[in-house]
Amino acid sequence: MQRNCFSLRPFLRGAGELGVFGTPIRLFRNSAALKSAAAAPKTAPGKLPPKMAKLRKKFQADNDLPIFLKGGSMDNILYRLTWVLSILGIAGDVWLWAGYIIA
Repeated sequence: MQRNCFSLRPFLRGAGELGVFGTPIRLFRNSAALKSAAAAPKTAPGKLPPKMAKLRKKFQADNDLPIFLKGGSMDNILYRLTWVLSILGIAGDVWLWAGYIIA
């Protein structure tokens, strides 16, 4: 009997207990992320941690500010910077295409 050269058997040998096709649950059973998530402090159902309650109160306040500016001065700077960069990008595109059309 002739041996199939496309067999996966040589690749599966020596791959450990999980093999090449191990399930993600088994692969990440001992990962640090799962351990830290399990060790996270638990709160009662329906009760927010104090930090989240403070943020919720801040962002849901009725102070006529849009939500993207309620974070403070850094949000305001990022908002204005985004506008400036967007306008510069559009102006650059117009300049580029006008150069191709006119030339």
